[in-house]
Amino acid sequence: MKIALIGYGKMGKMVERCALQEGHEIVARVTKEKRTFSPIEKADVCIDFTEPSAVLGTIREVAAFKKPLVIGTTGWEVEKGQEYAAMIGILYAPNFSIGVALFERLLKEAYTLFSPRYGVSGVEIHHQEKKDAPSGTAKHLASQIPGLAFQSVRSGYHPGTHQVIFDAPEDTIELTHRARNREGFARGALEAASFLIGKVGFYTLEDYIQERCLWKEPIRH
Repeated sequence: MKIALIGYGKMGKMVERCALQEGHEIVARVTKEKRTFSPIEKADVCIDFTEPSAVLGTIREVAAFKKPLVIGTTGWEVEKGQEYAAMIGILYAPNFSIGVALFERLLKEAYTLFSPRYGVSGVEIHHQEKKDAPSGTAKHLASQIPGLAFQSVRSGYHPGTHQVIFDAPEDTIELTHRARNREGFARGALEAASFLIGKVGFYTLEDYIQERCLWKEPIRH
């Protein structure tokens, strides 16, 4: 793939590193200091890891070049961005870790088993520089599990931990996803980018997973 990076912070550099390891080519880097989009003309797909306030402007610029766009930035106005999905392919995920997507699937199954006997709550931990709290991942998980709300901790250098607790008078069951580093997010974004090429419309990471059959249907007894 020929990739244009929108944003060249920690995640942008990690995406670049993983992309080069996999044999892809970085043909453009659009940075905060140099928001010039003309180099993306050479790209097959664009990948955005920037700031919430920049995303809608990025979508407008990328749509003008008719390039598909993968968005990993959280906290932006998704509904407004979806209006451009009639022109280009857009894939947005608050977390590109394939493990988190599978974790979400596990939580949905767990909720059907434990509710209503068990109450549900969550804790999410990220590094001290993360701007949004709760995280985009926590908000998404909470939207999928009735009654789930997260407490947020910002401390040190944690790349991301999401813990969901099912609690009853007799016992407690805890399910946790803990990222070791940013590499899993970067490789997930690259997989999503490959999936998006040639498509028009608005997609999520779940669309990619379902198309590639990365999970099986739940076992029913």
